[in-house]
Order: sequence, then C-alpha cells, then structure tokens
Amino acid sequence: MPELTPCEDASAWDAFVSQASDASLLQAWAWGSLKARYGWRVQRYFWVEAGQPIGAAAVLRRGLPGGLALNYAPRGPILDGHLEQWPTFWQALRERLAQDGGTVLKVDPEWTTDAERAALTESGALPSRHPIQHQATMLVDIRGGDQALMRLKESTRRNIRAGQKQGITVEASDASAAMDHFYGLLEETAVREHFTVRSRVYYQDLLNLFRERGQVKVYLARQEDRLLAGAVMLFFGSKLVYLYGGTRADAKDLKPGYLLHWRAIEDAQQRGCTTYDMWGVPLDPQPGQRGHGYYVFKSRFNGRMVRFIGLYDLPVNRAATLTLRLAERFARAGQPEFV
Repeated sequence: MPELTPCEDASAWDAFVSQASDASLLQAWAWGSLKARYGWRVQRYFWVEAGQPIGAAAVLRRGLPGGLALNYAPRGPILDGHLEQWPTFWQALRERLAQDGGTVLKVDPEWTTDAERAALTESGALPSRHPIQHQATMLVDIRGGDQALMRLKESTRRNIRAGQKQGITVEASDASAAMDHFYGLLEETAVREHFTVRSRVYYQDLLNLFRERGQVKVYLARQEDRLLAGAVMLFFGSKLVYLYGGTRADAKDLKPGYLLHWRAIEDAQQRGCTTYDMWGVPLDPQPGQRGHGYYVFKSRFNGRMVRFIGLYDLPVNRAATLTLRLAERFARAGQPEFV
C-alpha cells in the first residue's frame, strides 16, 4: 500500500519531479523555497510505493483567521502517468492537511485530458473562479541541434540572422549583477506594457535559490555596450522554461529577443533539454487584448499551444471551503499571476 511521506531531500525531490511526464517548474524544490520567503510555508510530500516515489505534491500553506489555512499546490500534483493513484493519494493528503488546519487545496496541474479532469472532479474537486497561473503555454520542440532552428518559422530564422549581422551579442550569467541589469529592463517593460513586477529582492532571491540547484541563467542581449533585452531562463529536467523577459523600447526595431532566445535554446540543448516551455499565453488570444503581443512573439517559434484543465478546489474542510468559495464570488477577477 503506498504511503504519504514528507520529503526533506532537495536532490531526491527534483530528481523525481523534474523527470515526470507532468513535471512543472512550480513544483521544483527552489520554487517552494522562494515562496517560503514570501508569506507561505511549504510542505513537500512523496506518494511512495515499494520505497520509490510514484507521485508528489509541493503544497504551499498560508494562514487564515481562526487557526485555519489555505493550501495551494502550484502546477501540482505530480503523478507521472499514475492517474489511478490519485484517489488514495488525495485521501492521505487531505487527512494530513486537515490535521494542520487546512480548509481547501487549490490545484492546477499540467494536465490536459478529460480523464485527468475527471480524476479530480470524481474526488470532489470544483472548478475555481479565478485562475492563479496562466492556463495555456507554448511548447517548442528543440531536439536535434540545428534541426531545431529549421523548425522555427522562416521569419524567426531571418530575425536571428539579422541580430548576428547587426553585432548583437548575448551573454548568460547567474551573477547577481546580471539580475540587477535585467530588473531595470523588466521595470521599463512593465510600465510600457502595463503589468506588475515584484521587488528587486524577490528576483534576486529567485536567482540565488535556483542557482544553488544549477537551474537558472539570466540572458542579456547587447549591441556594443548598449543593453537591449533580457530574459530569465530556468532549466528543469528536459525543459528550458522562459519565466520573465524585458526589452528596451528603443531597441524593438532591432528585434534582439530572437537571437537571445535562440542562444538560450542552444544552451538548453547542451544540457540535454528537449522542450522549450515559453510559459503563459492567453487562452483566446485576440488583437488588442492583453497578452496578444507576447502570444504573437512566442508563436513565431513554431511551438504547439497546450491548454491545461484549469484551477480546482479540493475540499479539506468542507464547511470552510464553501465559505471561501462564496467569498471568491465577490472577489475582483484579476489577470493570472505567479503566487
């Protein structure tokens, strides 16, 4: 009979989670450690059979009045194809969370099928009103060295070559100074594109924690000494993940992002990555709507759009769950964001 087992070993955790078929960066050890610095407590559980993990869930906990708690497993749980294990895994996890004052567990796994959705709903999960993360992404096949370049759209290859001819160079670094340079780009881009950024310290903490695991690089594109664009890239298992990006307004005509992203893909290939996860895109991208611009850019890498099943609420304390869901009916729906 499988057992629920807390995990305190970062290497064992990432070794299992990163290779799973439903792996997500937001279930990485370093992501939980980052959130633990910003108002959450992280608890990591393996679902173990015959001494080996067959499932996992990193659960964030935030206290509520009355000794209760809200729980969230960002992009979890991880089942690696063992969908039949979910009912007993959930029962054991629910009992553990209830002991700790849990009210509801919010989950938004990287699942895409009706069978996976049914596994949640049959265990009592209810669709949540407001998504926390983006509910779709763009996945690019980066296998095969230069063959990956040939799979990109012709206009993208042309922009990569143009960047090289214009003398644009791209450097990759995990130094704090690189993140400082990137943060300036991010702030400028946020003002122009009307999105919110966190404090400089938050991004430095992210860099430090993922650097300990050898999973992060900051990419900066320059023309001579002029900084043009930047991106924060994470390497997790077989995936390269594009987390944040920024570009100078006066550099947009040079289109430095194309060469920057191609250099990151080349580095990822050297690490054995086979997929480039370009992260969030709108579910229904329409011209003039928020997110359409970055959807167009990401689509030019000729990936496939993947839609996830969405955010669900699993009752831990049924009465408290109903109260929370009622409160969410009157909450202002915002844009998806990282928690």
